[in-house]
Amino acid sequence: MGTRLRSRRSWAIMGALLAASAVVVSGCGGNDAAPANSAVQTSAAKCTALAGMTVPAASIGLPTTGATVVSATLVADTDSGNTNGEYCKVLGSIHPVDFNAPDIRAEVDLPTNFNGKSVHFGGGGFDGTIPDTEGSPADGFLIGAEPAGVTTPLRRGYVTLGSDGGHEGTAFDGSFAENDEALANYAGDHIKKTHDFAAYLAKLRYGSVFVHSYYIGGSGGGRQGLIAAQRFPQDYDGIISTFPASGITGLWLQMGRISRSLFAPGGYVTPAKGKAILAAVMKQCDALDGVADGIISNPAACAFDPTPIRCSGGADTGDACLSDAQISTMTTAGTPLNLSFDLANGIRSFPAYNSFSGADFWSTAVAWGASATDATIEPGVFGKSAFYYTFSNDMLRFAVARDPGMSIFNFDPASPRQAAPRVQAVSALMDSTSTDLTQFQSRGGKIILQHGQSDQFIPAQLSIDYYNRLVSRFGQGPLNKFLKFYVVPGAAHGFGGQFNASYDGLTALDNWVTGGTEPHNLTITDLAPPTTGRTRPMCEYPQWPKYVGGDQNLATSFVCSN
Repeated sequence: MGTRLRSRRSWAIMGALLAASAVVVSGCGGNDAAPANSAVQTSAAKCTALAGMTVPAASIGLPTTGATVVSATLVADTDSGNTNGEYCKVLGSIHPVDFNAPDIRAEVDLPTNFNGKSVHFGGGGFDGTIPDTEGSPADGFLIGAEPAGVTTPLRRGYVTLGSDGGHEGTAFDGSFAENDEALANYAGDHIKKTHDFAAYLAKLRYGSVFVHSYYIGGSGGGRQGLIAAQRFPQDYDGIISTFPASGITGLWLQMGRISRSLFAPGGYVTPAKGKAILAAVMKQCDALDGVADGIISNPAACAFDPTPIRCSGGADTGDACLSDAQISTMTTAGTPLNLSFDLANGIRSFPAYNSFSGADFWSTAVAWGASATDATIEPGVFGKSAFYYTFSNDMLRFAVARDPGMSIFNFDPASPRQAAPRVQAVSALMDSTSTDLTQFQSRGGKIILQHGQSDQFIPAQLSIDYYNRLVSRFGQGPLNKFLKFYVVPGAAHGFGGQFNASYDGLTALDNWVTGGTEPHNLTITDLAPPTTGRTRPMCEYPQWPKYVGGDQNLATSFVCSN
């Protein structure tokens, strides 16, 4: 459990008054440097006054026992390594109701040049650490990166905030989920609690609440962004949800299904074999969009048959071919999981990956592990363990069965029998598949939903299916007024893929919210070598970029086509 820090708020306030008085005194006497020096000290005083204070439970919209500011430190514009201008870095702990549950650890960065707005950063995996709120959010497809000239939200004057999701750990560690409150916090409650904690601090620091609040996240953070719109619509004006794990329950069931095939005798597909698969797929499907540029822009047109790369006799005879067991693994990944029961919101299946049309499961060891032996290391080790295995196994053991002895290898993801009611309960808690965005829509909220066709962790079809359900509910015209959906060819899950797409999504969202300027004619830039700098049009689904002639590295050589 997180440490419960207690303090006398009156002393903090008195300290701020004394510091402010000192500033006034030092400003007297005609010193020309005094006004500038006064401003710096005033910022410092306002920042340090927050340290040690408590936030009452009544100021947080979901049950807690209040919150504590652990530290408040003024980061000067001239501090080494700081490129964000002057700001107050606040670290805090939001305390649970259940004594056995951990605190939510949060960071709130309060810029001196506050622009009236905030950006809430989403997490990923099993969370467990605070996102880099001093960096760039997941408004593009390459982790922590932006096109040249795009500065961080904090530098632009946004209050930035984020939390560890309600527990300390790693993206590979799901053991926290044995506790009900910790699981509920991870599922979505931490979003509201962190927002309200930050809003309370901002009101003290600036004397006003946020004029506009945005939530930006990818993967688990993308799911959190949709949760924010669905469950806490009054708190946010704009959302960027990038490759969201919206159907997270179906995701871990599908990952478990694939893991059972991947780690069956002979089923493991090595990175060397992955290169052979991708080369064969590109040879057959790359030029279907009009140009051989290393990107499959229209995966629906790619009907790849793995027979030509089957090893002679079906046995594993080397890196240039696939055995029958390995073809079975790839086929399993490339087919949907059909369930014998309903998940939340009537969902009864989980879609396939683009396993034979560009998904690169081997760009790093994170997805399928470093080797067949290392992939199943428990607890999960980044760079060795397979996220597919650890995520599905820990969700089963800790969130569902509450039995560390359970294994995904002895569990049928399609038909879990007596465990089905518990799986459904977890699904209702965690999944962001609801299409009820009416409150968010009615208050003028805006959403940018985006996914990459080469995503190796969450299939693009998951977002396509969700979007199609939204169209059915709202109608195409009304939906277009508050949600834009982009599917980007070649883009993967923060790294890997064939096109590491990036653009200034925050500005596009902010312009839409504050000025009513809908995102149109957006251009995305590849940030990964050796193709750094090439561009493509960002096409609204169901369109995709078709080559029409000219320099294949320029967006102007492509048109958005059906």
